[in-house]
Amino acid sequence: MGSCILISIMNSTSTTPGPNFIKKLIDSFINAIDEGTRQAYQMLWNALMSFLADHWVSVLMVLAVILIIATIKAVLGRWGMLGSVLYNYLYFGILFVIGLIWGSDIFVSNWFTVAGTVILYPICYLTVGVILDKTGLREH
Repeated sequence: MGSCILISIMNSTSTTPGPNFIKKLIDSFINAIDEGTRQAYQMLWNALMSFLADHWVSVLMVLAVILIIATIKAVLGRWGMLGSVLYNYLYFGILFVIGLIWGSDIFVSNWFTVAGTVILYPICYLTVGVILDKTGLREH
């Protein structure tokens, strides 16, 4: 793919590289990386959707068993696993819903990366803390 970009740049410019050749070459490589990343996310999202469509009952059962085990451990005094499970269910559940609404291209966006780091991480963390405090399962 990279050689095709280089050939198309060379064909669109003169036979001797000018001062814009390096800039065009770098821009083409950056665009190729962005497009490759976008396509990779799309392929992974499609594979995930296909897997979930075929095995949704099994996935829900496994997630429920993990939650039950974590809850039993929390009742016995070891709440760390429950906190981790709740955080991951909440965080990845929100990401899943966002992906369903806006598609997999949203995950490639730099704005989404910043929003996920600045907004989503703390909200999920604080929400799990509130849940554990309200249920009385977290030690103070």
